[in-house]
Amino acid sequence: MSEARTLLVTERTIAPESRARHVELLAARRAQCTAVGAHFWAFEHESEPGRYLEFVESRDGAVLDALALDESGSTRWRSVEFG
Repeated sequence: MSEARTLLVTERTIAPESRARHVELLAARRAQCTAVGAHFWAFEHESEPGRYLEFVESRDGAVLDALALDESGSTRWRSVEFG
């Protein structure tokens, strides 16, 4: 059986004037996650600019704790192990 993965999901809306700064922060988050072996993805809504979904995935929930990325509105999901 493989080790369960943990996924942190955050949805946020950014004001248009803050979009450029937020994209910089996303790059910094990705670098922070990569440095500890976690994976980071960010998606912007196709028809609602400034609305983002951000995902951080790790095989070790303690890594997510150490990254301190949990914020209000973030939810954690654990992978389902099956056949």
